[in-house]
Amino acid sequence: MDSIKSIYNNMSDMSKILIKILLGILAGLAAILVIVLIVKVTVGTKGDYSYVEDVMKKAAVDYYEDNSKDLPADGQTVSIEVGQLVADEYMKSLTKYFGEDTTCNGEVNVVNNNDNYAYLPNLDCPGKYTTKTLYNAILENNSDAVDSDGLYLNDDGDYIFKGEYVNNHLVFGENNYRILRINSDGTIRILITEPLKNYRRSVYDDRYNVQKEDSSGINDFAKSRIREELDKIYNDNDEFNSDQRALIMKQELCIGKRGEEDIAIESDIECSDVYEGQYLGLMSASEYNLPSLDSNCKNITDESCLNYNYMMSIDGDFWSSTPVKENSYEVYRVSALPYPSRAASSANVLFTINLSDMTQITGGNGSEEEPFIVKLPDSK
Repeated sequence: MDSIKSIYNNMSDMSKILIKILLGILAGLAAILVIVLIVKVTVGTKGDYSYVEDVMKKAAVDYYEDNSKDLPADGQTVSIEVGQLVADEYMKSLTKYFGEDTTCNGEVNVVNNNDNYAYLPNLDCPGKYTTKTLYNAILENNSDAVDSDGLYLNDDGDYIFKGEYVNNHLVFGENNYRILRINSDGTIRILITEPLKNYRRSVYDDRYNVQKEDSSGINDFAKSRIREELDKIYNDNDEFNSDQRALIMKQELCIGKRGEEDIAIESDIECSDVYEGQYLGLMSASEYNLPSLDSNCKNITDESCLNYNYMMSIDGDFWSSTPVKENSYEVYRVSALPYPSRAASSANVLFTINLSDMTQITGGNGSEEEPFIVKLPDSK
């Protein structure tokens, strides 16, 4: 070591400079080699797949900017294959990103909800990676249940969450929701668990009622104050941005009148009348009791329905969408159990949403500790 130092010290200043330059070049080459090795090792990792999903989305956005006539109509979805985007030179072949040894295919689904467009890439690399959708994540984290907490398939083709401890926690935007069901069409019905700060309580309706000869309200959802309130919330940009609205599908809201003697839980009476085209809705009276696994829960007035029911974790009272049949001024309101209440009284506004079946997530398993987190689509 001393001899090397001695040789170095006896060199001219120019030689010392050249050695330093050479060492710098070697260090740079070593750094490049390390980076190349890291890239090779990480090809096919989640980060790379996410990058390619972004490439696919940008390619689809560029394609539809040039071919706007092919965009979906309101409430519709169209898909474009990666192969077409490659053929039309909007992106490179997937093998350019993953190598010839990785077989992947993909498409970009474009959803139009109220002129809010969501571009949702779907990448499938068998055995290595598949884009995470909320629909698939729910089914993967909740096996079909029999007399236990979990998912239950009903005769209508809906998967309904039942029980007390179920993996149906969801974050959408900045708010917490519980997943009520996967509808038969693949859309996902969710319920906000706390009222929004600026829309905490509301009357169902406070118009003059001829039958009561006062401002008791009228239990007609189509003309109600609560419907106006729901529409106001949906259109409030501070509550829902275009990315969120791009995932919110129209609901057919069950508004059939239920008689006070019509107490069976699974009854068609509530959906005998529907209000179409509603973006934010309300639960029907029976939906609160339906998740109970207590065998003694046989009708909407049974206190046994409070047992083994995750809905009991939701505090406060709130409006249902179900009017009372016997009069024109009462609506079922939920507080522990559904009960008739004057439309002009005040209750929390806990609304329902039907999310697109194309909705994607960034992670989570649906538990309270790790809720599903909706990935907002950066709508265009």
